[in-house]
Amino acid sequence: MELKDLALLSNGVLHGDSAIVSEYSIDTRSLKEGEVYIAIKGKNFDGHDFLDEAEKNKAKALIVSREVNSKLPFIVVKDTLDFMQAIALHNRSVFKGNVIGITGTNGKTTSKQILSNLLSYSHETHKTVGNKNNHIGVPFSMLNMDNRYKSSVIEMGTSQLGEIKNLTSLVKPEIAAITNVSAGHLEGLKDTDSIANEKGDILNFYGSEGVAVLPRDSGFFNYWCDKTNAKKIVSFGFHKDSEFKVISPTIDIENNLTSFQLEHRGLIEEFSINGVGIHNTLNAAMGLAICTVLGIEISKIKKALHNVDFPERRLSIHQSLTNSILIDDSYNSNPESLKKSIDLIASMTNYKKICLLGEMKELGNDSGPLHSDIYQYAKNKVDYLFCLGEEWRGINDTYKKNTRLCSSHEELYESVQQLIDQNTVILVKGSRSTRMDIIADKLKI
Repeated sequence: MELKDLALLSNGVLHGDSAIVSEYSIDTRSLKEGEVYIAIKGKNFDGHDFLDEAEKNKAKALIVSREVNSKLPFIVVKDTLDFMQAIALHNRSVFKGNVIGITGTNGKTTSKQILSNLLSYSHETHKTVGNKNNHIGVPFSMLNMDNRYKSSVIEMGTSQLGEIKNLTSLVKPEIAAITNVSAGHLEGLKDTDSIANEKGDILNFYGSEGVAVLPRDSGFFNYWCDKTNAKKIVSFGFHKDSEFKVISPTIDIENNLTSFQLEHRGLIEEFSINGVGIHNTLNAAMGLAICTVLGIEISKIKKALHNVDFPERRLSIHQSLTNSILIDDSYNSNPESLKKSIDLIASMTNYKKICLLGEMKELGNDSGPLHSDIYQYAKNKVDYLFCLGEEWRGINDTYKKNTRLCSSHEELYESVQQLIDQNTVILVKGSRSTRMDIIADKLKI
């Protein structure tokens, strides 16, 4: 698309010469030569402060909300976020491929990655960038949505009421999937009922041919079935009534594989997925269900599932000190995902099990009880439990065998390294702001 067309679609004014553009950036730190830099304003930053950096990094043009002094061509718009939404809406209106929206409390990014990998074996597939799933990330990801792609997989997140509804009006998916609902972002959404209702807004289809792909194991399954205007509902899960039923999942930690069977319409197929985690079999089942809806033969994408490239720091396996095993799950944390990770390490019966936990954020008034619940859950399943952060300090534990509350990353690292030997497996997990990735990286060799 040319700059003059972008200006027209966004009611902006182009200063300088027009040019064909196709790639965009909202961060000068990662901006590549030839990309268009969009100066986004946030609560604590203003992208206009980095225009000189954009020019140094050889941006092709600028999108700004005020006139600037630049040698580069630039488009002045009323609001740069509105600009992205306008272009995203245009791109969606002319897109001829299938659009799949994915939301849920846990597993959104992993499910998006699995599905986009599977679809890519069949045809070129567009997807949201990284974990950019909010009111900024979704329209940004849609800026390069065009008809070279036959499918688009859009991850949609929320922390406030109304966000999924707004994103759905932008994305307009023909297929909408929910991974699950559990406690998370409770500061903005209050309780799981509110979360289920919010996530369920993705199921309000704009066309008459919508397909809802839902977790049969969820207590909200029937609620979502009643809520949606989908023409077709497809279910996945462990539940006996799942249309795509996961059977007999097993983990092979040494080979970094999870194997399972998938039953669909009386037929059973054997699968293995790169990475460890029983919950990933559900993410895989959801992806396989969507592929089936799109008419892709399961047999053709078995290899793709085996070779899925998972997002970084989501149950990734690494060698650690003294030839031990490190499970780096430090990307994020909430009660449900944390219990699944604890269950994984607990299943490794031939190892000394060490759990390193940072705080779980955005849990609102329930933060204290939820941290206490996880503490008790983990303490009874692993050999050693180390916790970092103030939220753990209010826990009343008179029997603190093999547990320790640490006040810094340094204290945590120094404490745990003394316990590690070749028969040890270590889990590292915490919300992003707790920076448990620092510990994970120090333990990797």
